[in-house]
Amino acid sequence: MSFCQDIYDMLCKKYPNSAIYLISDHHFCHNNIIYYTRTEFSSVEEMHQCIIKEHNQTIGEDDIVIFLGDFCFKNSFMRVLDSLNGHKYLILGNHDQPYLVKNYPTLGFEGVYKTPVKLDGDFLSHEPLVEGERSDIQFDLIAKEFAKVSAMNYHGHIHTEDRLDPSKYTNVTCEALHYKPLLVGHTKEIEKPVNDHFINADAFASELVNVANQIHLNPRIILKDYLYAYMLEAINHYQKQFFIQGSYGLYKKYGFASDFSDIDISMLYHPEISKNANIARMKKLVDSAYESLKDIDGINLSFYKRYSSLRIFEAIYTSKNPYFAKCYMDANLVPLDAYRDSDFYLYEGQTSMGKCLSKTNPSLLEEYHFPVFKSNVIIPEADMANLLLQLLFQVDIGNKKWVIIKKLQYIFATKYDKKNIDKLRDIFTRFFLRNICLLHAMNRLDEIRYIQECLDHVPELLNILPDNIKNVMRLILDSDSSEFLDIFAEIAKVDAHDTLSKSNELIKVLK
Repeated sequence: MSFCQDIYDMLCKKYPNSAIYLISDHHFCHNNIIYYTRTEFSSVEEMHQCIIKEHNQTIGEDDIVIFLGDFCFKNSFMRVLDSLNGHKYLILGNHDQPYLVKNYPTLGFEGVYKTPVKLDGDFLSHEPLVEGERSDIQFDLIAKEFAKVSAMNYHGHIHTEDRLDPSKYTNVTCEALHYKPLLVGHTKEIEKPVNDHFINADAFASELVNVANQIHLNPRIILKDYLYAYMLEAINHYQKQFFIQGSYGLYKKYGFASDFSDIDISMLYHPEISKNANIARMKKLVDSAYESLKDIDGINLSFYKRYSSLRIFEAIYTSKNPYFAKCYMDANLVPLDAYRDSDFYLYEGQTSMGKCLSKTNPSLLEEYHFPVFKSNVIIPEADMANLLLQLLFQVDIGNKKWVIIKKLQYIFATKYDKKNIDKLRDIFTRFFLRNICLLHAMNRLDEIRYIQECLDHVPELLNILPDNIKNVMRLILDSDSSEFLDIFAEIAKVDAHDTLSKSNELIKVLK
């Protein structure tokens, strides 16, 4: 498993038989750099002229140059980029602006990367890949990977003489190279893979626009749907071990087209195997999804959070047009005993893009591979229970409550059967205990304390709810017959530190 994208094949497909150069730390528009490590220049303008001259004497229009960070200190540097030859790529350094990842097509870079990448097995980074040097999850994972292999780390950041092992590290700062980019290899010709994924096709971005116009949907939603289906396809062999819920599930099942921010993947925690074995199962699932996206041109991947019971990675997609989407896979372990087999069913269907193109341009579906959505999902009553629990217990819910109410109204109108109120009560109670377990696992005890006092605010909440949701909430919280209120009272009377053991005890009682 590699956490580092290798961009060599992508460059070969786009620019076969081209030279590849590296250089770092230009510090364009950095007035003070000439007083630190570039004292040979009397002004920044003189430095600019030297760098541009050396660049263009070395690099031709068809060559590839990868800048390893700290390119410029000011935002308005289009004039500098336009004056430099070659196909230009950038790995962000500590002085570069993160917004470049989104806006690079308009700035002149053909690709921008937030994290280190590989080039035909060698590692390219701004800072040298040394374990423990940065408190950054992704950087440390890549540094550990580099330490285990026989490869070179081309890096910048160090403007003066460094003491790193020259058999493993090569410094390509402007100072180290005397402002002349370093030739490190050439691209080769690569045939287009048979039945390649459509996202790798040149036509992907333009067809995204066409589909959006035809089905009157935001291109970002169509793009995220495609990417999430792509992730699910990569973890299809784990299908019996996980299910999805959340806003993306609502979109696929009910057509509720909100701008879903993530795909929520839940794996059932099996008590018959060890905690470490459960975590290992989840890690393999997440890593498989990560691996499927890693080498897509235009994708930037990084880990957002890595807890024992939770893994989240971020995927930022950009294209030349440009189209931009920030996606998250949020995977967590949930207690097996909080669920029943009847809570799930298998849902399968095309992505919005695949469904539309099957009618308007079916030849593309024959030429390229399109991912298909296929996953275990939760029943409507389970979706409603999740949303009602958010309404009742989510900290700092603010204006989000109106979005939640809108989703509930949508399910009421399309899928909910009033005869299933007993099933909804049962799921609501089980999922309440599940949420306590998850919060405890993440050490969010303050949120548990908030929940323990939440029922005092129910009358105020009920006043703002539409009648149909208000009636369901009252049926769940009915004081004469509510199992939930008995369960809640048990949780409310123990210290927050003890709620995990109490929740597990009550879940077993319910089972």
